[in-house]
Amino acid sequence: MNQAPAVVLLTGATGFVGKVVLAELLRRREALGWSRVLALVRARDPEQADARLRADVVGSQCFAAQAPGFEKFLEAVPGDITQPGLGLAPDALARVRADVTHVIHCAASIEFSLPLAEATAANATGALHALDVARSCPRLASLVIVSTAYVTPHAAPDSREICRVEEKLAPLPFDPEALYPRMRAGEADASRLLAASGHPNTYTLTKCVAEHLVARRADGLPVTLLRPSIVSASRACPLPGWIDSPAAFAGFVALIGAGRLRVVAGDLRARLDVVPCDEVALRIVEAAFDPPAAGALRIRHAVSGLGGALSIGLCREGILRHFGADAGGPARLDYVGPRGPRFRLAHALHHELPGFGAALGLRLRRQGRLASALARLRERQRAVNRDFAYFTHSTFDFASERPLAPPLDPADYLATVCGGVERHLLQRRRR
Repeated sequence: MNQAPAVVLLTGATGFVGKVVLAELLRRREALGWSRVLALVRARDPEQADARLRADVVGSQCFAAQAPGFEKFLEAVPGDITQPGLGLAPDALARVRADVTHVIHCAASIEFSLPLAEATAANATGALHALDVARSCPRLASLVIVSTAYVTPHAAPDSREICRVEEKLAPLPFDPEALYPRMRAGEADASRLLAASGHPNTYTLTKCVAEHLVARRADGLPVTLLRPSIVSASRACPLPGWIDSPAAFAGFVALIGAGRLRVVAGDLRARLDVVPCDEVALRIVEAAFDPPAAGALRIRHAVSGLGGALSIGLCREGILRHFGADAGGPARLDYVGPRGPRFRLAHALHHELPGFGAALGLRLRRQGRLASALARLRERQRAVNRDFAYFTHSTFDFASERPLAPPLDPADYLATVCGGVERHLLQRRRR
C-alpha cells in the first residue's frame, strides 16, 4: 500500500525567510514527495488569509520563475502563533492533526528592542505552540524550529576576541521553566536578565530561552533547532541578490546607499557572519526531510563561517564602491569606528543637528508631514547604531556540520547584497 504524500505546515510564509523556504520546497516538490503546504497566515478568516497569501507570497518576485499554477499546491490557513494551537480554528486544527507530516516554524519577531513580554510571545511562546501542534500530529516525521546563531552571547564584545559557538544549547544562568511564566506575563526585569545572561537584547535572550524550553519539552519528537546568523540577500535562488526585508544588515546597506546614514558604530576589524537566505532555506528544508531520530534533539547552524564573514572595514569599502560618489551615488561615510566620544560627536554633527535643523525649518513653513518624516529618519539612524552595535563590534566563529559549499567569498557576496538592496529595496536600476 502506498504511503500518503507528505503535507507541510509552514509558519512565517509571508516573511523573507519563509518565502525562500517555500520557494525551495516548490523547487524540490517531486523529489521530496510532498503534496501540499499549509501556510499559516495571521488573518481573521480563511478569505483574508487567502488574500494575504496571494498578495504577499504568490505575487512576490520570489516566485516569478515558478511554473504557472504552482499556487495549487499551497493553502492559506488563518492562525496566530501566540495563541494555543497556533490560533487555528477547530476544523483547521483537526485537518492539520490528521494530515501534517512536517512542521517548519519560521515565524518570529526580528525586532531587537521589543519589550520582554512581546518578544517572549513571538519567539518562545510561538515555538512552544508549534511544538504542541506537532506533537498532536500522528503522522509527524519532523519538526524544524528556526532560532538564531546568536543565542550564545559574546563574553567580551568590544575586546576583539573571537567567540567560538558550538552546535549545542547555550548556557543560561537561570531556570528557563521557572522564569518563562514571569517573562510571558511581563513580570520579569528585562535589564536584569540581560545583564545576568550577557545577551544584548530581548531577541537573542528569548530565542535562547525558547531553545531550552523546546529541548525540555520535546518528549521524543524528531526536532531540529536551525540557527541562521544574519540573514541577507540570496546567493542564487530565486535569483542572485533577491531580498525584500530591510531588517538587520540590509537596513544598514539601504540607509547608507540612499545617503541617509553617514556615521556607523563598529570596529573595522570585527567580522559579521552574514548568510544568504537561500542557503538558510536549503538547510531548513534538508533538516525537515532528513530528520534526526525520534527523541534526538539536533542543533544545526546555517552560517557563512569565519572565512566567509564580512569585516566592517570591507563593508565600508564595498558599500561606498557600489553606492558612493565614484559610482554616481549619494553614499558618504563620515565616521566608521568604535562607540565612544568620537562616534557621539560625529553622530551629532552629521545626523542629529542637520536633521533637527531641517525639520524645524519645515515646520516653520508648515510642512509638518515632511518634518515628521525627517524625525522618523533620525530615530532610524539612532536605532540602527544602537540595536546593531553589539554585532558590529563582535566577531563570532560558528561551528557548522553543514558549511557552505562552495564557501562564500566575502567581497563577492557583499557586491551581491548591495546589488540586491539597490534593485529590490531602493528600487533603482542601473543604466
